[in-house]
Amino acid sequence: MSSIDRKTRHKEALRTGILQAARNIALKEGWQAVTIRKIADEVEYTPPIVYEFFENKEAVFFEVAMDGFTILRNMLEAEVIEDTHKQLCRYAIIHWHFAEQNPELYKLMFSIESIPSVAEERPQEVLSIGELIKNAMKAITPDLEDKEYKELFFQWMCIVHGFITMALIMRHRIEKEPDAWEPELYLERATRRFIKSIQ
Repeated sequence: MSSIDRKTRHKEALRTGILQAARNIALKEGWQAVTIRKIADEVEYTPPIVYEFFENKEAVFFEVAMDGFTILRNMLEAEVIEDTHKQLCRYAIIHWHFAEQNPELYKLMFSIESIPSVAEERPQEVLSIGELIKNAMKAITPDLEDKEYKELFFQWMCIVHGFITMALIMRHRIEKEPDAWEPELYLERATRRFIKSIQ
């Protein structure tokens, strides 16, 4: 391996490490606690090294969020079900599983304040998820206009992400009363009601 290849691999590994360090800090302390200095301490480098890769912490947040959208999109694309009604339900459950497994990442991806320009700056990671969901809706109710699908998509997102947000807020109650609180089942039922309303 040439020295150039080694340097390239080292830089890629360091960049990945910086993004993971931000996630680690957020998992323990929340995104508001993430700073370039803390990231540098986590990867055992000085802040100027982090600035060689990212202009500021917002740029770090953006890249972390984009990685999250890529992971979520891949999870959705891997789940192909012939029954179109079940497909839309499954998409909702996948969102929940993703949020449950990656709460700090989910919070960043869907925060109103953290990354307001995601859809404008790099639409493919975000909009491709929307297209998957809209296509599932079109299979259920194929004779609507584009603006109507946009409205249905917005309603579906409100149900799914509103539910997930509340479930994450009530996470401690879920852990204390596992038999009395079944978030996945509740989300599936809510999604089924939504599907019935658009048939």
